[in-house]
This record gives sequence, structure tokens and C-alpha cells, in this order.
Amino acid sequence: MQRNKKLLNQRVSFQHAYGECQSFQTNVILPTKDKVDMPKPLFIICPFSCVEPVLQKELGDSILFLTSPMASIDTSDTNFLSAIKCILKTEEITEIKIVNSTSCRFINSVVNNNPKANFRALEILEDLYQKNYNSDFKGLNIKEQSYKMAELNISYQTLEILQSNILGSYILKKDIEMEGLIISENNTHFNYLQLTHKV
Repeated sequence: MQRNKKLLNQRVSFQHAYGECQSFQTNVILPTKDKVDMPKPLFIICPFSCVEPVLQKELGDSILFLTSPMASIDTSDTNFLSAIKCILKTEEITEIKIVNSTSCRFINSVVNNNPKANFRALEILEDLYQKNYNSDFKGLNIKEQSYKMAELNISYQTLEILQSNILGSYILKKDIEMEGLIISENNTHFNYLQLTHKV
């Protein structure tokens, strides 16, 4: 999947990159506009996990990133969803990869029962942990719990995206593939999760 394009050196808002899109705080790193071989993925990542250079080293420099806490998508924000749809359409995205890292401070704060922040994405993690503790976490060590937490979060975010009217219908119409990626073992292991793109 090596590509020869160079990334722009700055992060730009969707409004900056695409004048017709609404402005919001989530950022994207845009590649230059040279022709790119297919497939064309969009990686949704958590900016606090610092996995951009890890992915670039593994997959090449020409990667499109959408950064949002815990790789989460706020499906109640229609402007946010419309802007993402704009990116999918304009960049002709064929794959969406939701990325979590087991070294993420938020994942580890939840499994260690010590959350130190208060925002929606973290509340979702806590809820997933509590509701699924007996079935998915009980008896696992912290390392295994962190992996399971990343897995459940990716599955949750995928369902949220696919069930949203704005993004879900477009993804189905364009047959865009959804895939999860968990980075573990000090950023040395890449574990791909095959996700359905149909609700």
C-alpha cells in the first residue's frame, strides 16, 4: 500500500479544505491532489494516541486521517456528518478504517477504573465497559482488557456510523468497506477487524 504522494504538513479543518463543508473542531490531514491508486482509505484515529507516524511508517506517507477523540463520531451533529460525507465524496474514499490503540490513555483509564476526563467519548467507553464486564472483561488481565475495550469501541463506532442517516446511507450506496484496526504491543502489532458495511 505504499504511495508516492506527500502529505500536507499542516492539519486543516474540513471548511478550510472544502469551502462547501461546515466548520467543526475535528481535523483531517489531507494528501496532495495527485492521482492515487485504489483502494483509497480514510483512517479515523484518536489524536491523543499519536498513531499517525506509526501508520505512515507501516503503510506509507500518503494516508488520509480524520482525528477525533477515541476515533469517535458524534452522529447527533448533522454538520459534522455532512462534512465527513463531503470528504468521502470529494476524496473518493473506498474504505473507512477505525483505529484504536491499546496504549490509549482513555482506554487504560477505563479498564483501570480511573477515568480522568469528562467528555462524551470517554462516557461511551465507561458504559461499554460496565455493560459488558461480565461477558467480555471478567477474568482478563489489564492488557487483555485494553484490547477488548478497543475492539468493543470500534464495533460501537461502526454501528453508530452505519445507522446514521447521512453517513450510513452514503456508505451503503457507494459500497464503502468498513474495517477496524487495533494497534498493540507498543505499536508493533497491527490487528485488523473485518467489519460489515451493511446494517
